[in-house]
Amino acid sequence: MSVALFLVGLAASLSANFVPHIPFESDEAMPWYAVDGDGDTGVCQTSGCIKAAEALKASIDPDADPCEDFFAFACGGWQKRNPIPKTDSQWNQFNVVERKLDIQLREIFEQVENTIEPEPVVWVKNFYQACMDIERREQLGVNPLLELLSSLGGWPIAQPSWSESEFDLLQTLGFVTRRTAVTPLVSVYVHLDRKNTSRSVVTVDQGSLVLPRAMLAQPAVYKKQLAAYAEWIVGTAKILGASAKREELLEQAKEIVQLESHLAELTAPSEDRRDAYRMYNSLSVRQLQKWTDTVESQGHKSVLQWAKLLKSVFQETNVEISSGERVLVREMEYILKLEALLQKTPRRTIANYLLWRVVKNLGRDTNAKMRHLSFSFDKIFSGVVEDQHLWVECVSRATSALPFAAGFQYVKKYFDTEAKTSALHMVHHIRKVFIERVGNLDWMDDETKLAAKEKAKAMTEFIGFPDWFTNSTALTNYYKGAIVGKDHFENIVSMTSHQIQKVFEKLRVLTDRNDWLTGPAVVNAYYNPLTNSITFPAGILQAPFFGKNALEALNYGSIGVIIGHEITHGFDDMGRQNDMNGNLVQWWTPETEYSYLEKALCIVDQYDHFRVPELDELLATKATMNGVNTQGENIADNGGLEQSFEAYQLFVSENGPEQKLPGLDYTPEQIFFIGYASVWCESSSPESLLHEVLSNPHSPHRHRVNGPLSNSLQFAKIWQCKTNSPMNPENKCQVW
Repeated sequence: MSVALFLVGLAASLSANFVPHIPFESDEAMPWYAVDGDGDTGVCQTSGCIKAAEALKASIDPDADPCEDFFAFACGGWQKRNPIPKTDSQWNQFNVVERKLDIQLREIFEQVENTIEPEPVVWVKNFYQACMDIERREQLGVNPLLELLSSLGGWPIAQPSWSESEFDLLQTLGFVTRRTAVTPLVSVYVHLDRKNTSRSVVTVDQGSLVLPRAMLAQPAVYKKQLAAYAEWIVGTAKILGASAKREELLEQAKEIVQLESHLAELTAPSEDRRDAYRMYNSLSVRQLQKWTDTVESQGHKSVLQWAKLLKSVFQETNVEISSGERVLVREMEYILKLEALLQKTPRRTIANYLLWRVVKNLGRDTNAKMRHLSFSFDKIFSGVVEDQHLWVECVSRATSALPFAAGFQYVKKYFDTEAKTSALHMVHHIRKVFIERVGNLDWMDDETKLAAKEKAKAMTEFIGFPDWFTNSTALTNYYKGAIVGKDHFENIVSMTSHQIQKVFEKLRVLTDRNDWLTGPAVVNAYYNPLTNSITFPAGILQAPFFGKNALEALNYGSIGVIIGHEITHGFDDMGRQNDMNGNLVQWWTPETEYSYLEKALCIVDQYDHFRVPELDELLATKATMNGVNTQGENIADNGGLEQSFEAYQLFVSENGPEQKLPGLDYTPEQIFFIGYASVWCESSSPESLLHEVLSNPHSPHRHRVNGPLSNSLQFAKIWQCKTNSPMNPENKCQVW
C-alpha cells in the first residue's frame, strides 16, 4: 500500500472536535474498545464480541486444515458466502467496506443542500448530481469530447480531414498532461526531490500505458486481450464520427496498439525500478536537451523539445520554466529510445495514439454508448459480467474530484472519532515494538541499528482526517479556484486541471510535512518514503479492520498488522534507501547492507516459487508469482505480522489474558491469526488475478495470508503445525 502521488497515481482519494494525541503509555491508555465481558465464564459477551464471533464463524471453513492452507481455513466460508458480484472482477473485504462507504457517500451527495454547509460540500454534491444527470449527458452525447479533440486538431482515425501540418505533438502532450492527467509517451510532474525533500522538483519519467506492460510486450501470449483492445478503439472511432471502412479503421487501431507495444518494450519493468539511485539523474533542461539530441535525427531537430514541452505543461500555472531549470530524469535510456522511436513513427500514428489516450480516459464521462464500449472491453480484460452501476461510478468520480469535500461530511456523519485516538495508541505501541525488535537483531551492527531506530522514531502519522477539518474556512480555501457546473464532462476536465495546478504550483514552495495527500473517505493505508510518514484515512478505521468492544486479538490481527506493515515499508527494499527525513541517503554500513540483501533475497526466492494455478490455463504454463516485483509488500506483510503479534503479547502481559469469543473454541492467540487472515478473504476471476500478477506490487491475497504465516514460528507453535507441513516449512524467511 505504498504512496501514490498525483500524476504518478494522483487520481489513482471531519469532525467538529479535534481528538488530541494521547501517548499509548499514559494513564489514559485503556483502549476504548476494551473487553468488559463476564470474566467468570471466560467468554466475552459484549455486543462487539458477539458480532465478531458471528462474522468469523461465517468466514471459517471448519473442514479445511489450518496447517495445510490457512487461507482456505480462515476464508473458505467467506468465499462461499461472497461470490463475485456481476459488476466486479474480484471481491474482498476491502471491496465490502468500499461499497458500504459508497452507500454512505451516496446518501450524503443526495441530501438537500444545507445553507450552513461549506461551499466545497455543495460543489461535491453538484458534481455527483451532474454525473447522475443521464438526460443531460445523453443530450450532450460525445459533443464535449469532440470539441476537446477538435481543439487539439482532431483524432485522425475519426476525422477524415485531419491535417498533419496542424498537429503539434508537444503542445498536445502538454495539454493532455495539464488538463486530463494523461501521460502518454512521457510523464512530466512535480515531485519531492529525493535528495532534498524540503523542496519539490520537475520530474521526467517514462510514460504510462493502458494495458499491463507484460501484456503489451508479449503480443503472442495475449492475442485475445490485444484484439479486444483494437476493437475498442474501432468502436469508439465509429461513435466519434469515423466514416472509413472497418478494415481501414482496424488497421489504424492495430497501429495504435503496436505503437503502445513498442513503448512498453522501451519502458523499464517494475523489477528494474526499485533502485532509487539509478533513477535519480539531475540535469538542467538545457542538458536534457543535449542528451536527447545525441539521437541521430538525419539533419532534423529532435522531436522532443523540452523547453517547449515544459512551457506547455506549466502553461496554466504561475510557474515559469527556464532552460536552466533543474529536472530529475528517472529513466535516462528511455528518453533516448523514445526519441528514436518518435523519429521513425509516422506523425499520424503518434497523433492517433495521443488522442486515443484522451478518448479512452474521458469516454465513460460522455454517454451510454461510450460506457458500453468500455465495458465490452472490460468483460474480456477483467472478467466482469455486468457494467458498474452509474451511481457507484459517480460516487467515485465525485470523491476523486473533491476528496476533502466528500470526506468532510463523511467524517462528520459516520466516523467514530474515538477511532482516531485508538489508532494513535496502536501506532505508538507497535512502533515501540519495532524499535525494540531492531535492537535485538543479530544481523545489524550498532551504527545501523541506531539510524534505523531514529528513523522509526521520526516517522509521523496521519490518522483519520486532517487537523484543519475543524475549520470550514480552511476547506473553502483548499478548493479556491475550483469550478463545478451542470455538465459532468466539463466538471471532470475542470477539476482534474485544478488538482494538477495545485500540485505543479508546489514547485517553488517549501514542503509542508503536515500536508495530507489523500482524502479521509478512502479504504486504504500507505507509507510515504519521501516524508517518512504513514497514513490511515478514516475509511479504513472500521470493521473488519478495526472494531470496538471486541477482543484486542482481533484489532491487533487486523489493523495492527496493517500498521506494522506500513511502518515496515520504511525499511523494505525501497523504503530503506531513504533516511529519517525522507532523503535518499546511504545510512547502512556495507556489512549490514549485505546481510539485509541476503535476507531480502530469501523473501524474493520464496515468493517466486509460490504457485498461482488459477492462471495455468490462461498462460499455458505453470504460473508462479513475481518475487522481485512484490518483495517490498511481502517484506512489509511479514514484518507487520511479527510486530503486531509481539505487540499483542505485550498488551496481554500488561492487561491480562483475554476471554474467548462466544461459540468459537479458539484461544485469543489463535483468534489473532484468524483475524489477520480474514481481513484478506477474497474471490477473484482468473482475468483479474492475471492483471494482479502482471502489474500489482502486492501478492494475491491467498499468498498475503499463507506466505507470512508460513514464516512465523509463533503461528506454527500456536496452531501446532508439524515441521515441513505446508504452513510450517523448515526453511523460513524473515527480515524485520
